[in-house]
Amino acid sequence: MKITEINHFSHHHKLELSYSGTPYQCDGCKELGFGSCYQCNNKKCNFHLHENCGVAKPIATHSFFKNINFKYEKKGKQGKTCKACGKDVQGFMYKSKETYLHPCCLTLPSTLNGNFSGRSLRLNLEVKASTKCLICQNKEISKGKLKGWAYISSCGKHCYHVGCVNNMNFENWKMGYFNQSQSGGVTNGLVFIKEENRGSSSGRKENEWPLMGYALNLIVQAVLGAVVSSWIS
Repeated sequence: MKITEINHFSHHHKLELSYSGTPYQCDGCKELGFGSCYQCNNKKCNFHLHENCGVAKPIATHSFFKNINFKYEKKGKQGKTCKACGKDVQGFMYKSKETYLHPCCLTLPSTLNGNFSGRSLRLNLEVKASTKCLICQNKEISKGKLKGWAYISSCGKHCYHVGCVNNMNFENWKMGYFNQSQSGGVTNGLVFIKEENRGSSSGRKENEWPLMGYALNLIVQAVLGAVVSSWIS
């Protein structure tokens, strides 16, 4: 059962579990979010927390790190980056020795399904030898040669770094490209990604573009914390 109301050390008013129809910047981890979140009813506050940031566990684990516990910490570490996405940890985080994770990265779904022509997208610790991220066209995240986590389709044709999708979300949010879809999800100008890459040297067939857009949209939802429960396995 979900906790519908909390008192949180980071804010002086009570926070209620609600639904944000537009992307927001979490006041805890400083990353973008969408959908279910804890927010202050006082509109003047404009205060939001990811659901996972609002009721963060003091100790957490992840399947990528066997027999390792991550400790929840309230403040980021200057100059330290998230192992999953490569972005700086500026607020709430999980730490184990020298490994840092944003709460929203630690809780990313391991598998994404959906109406994706029978395919699925699986979260990987790094890009496999035979693939490259379709956004940055590299195996590693450009910053500091960090490998970074990636979602790779079961057919192997669709690969996206979590960090690249995260950066794309943030840039599109600043540019005002996000819109709420009629189905209750969120789109963020994926047509721009499609058009920019069309005609490039990637050699992709025209009929592959709809699948690329759908795969990317699934990952956008997951990174923002807005993924539909039926898509997760």
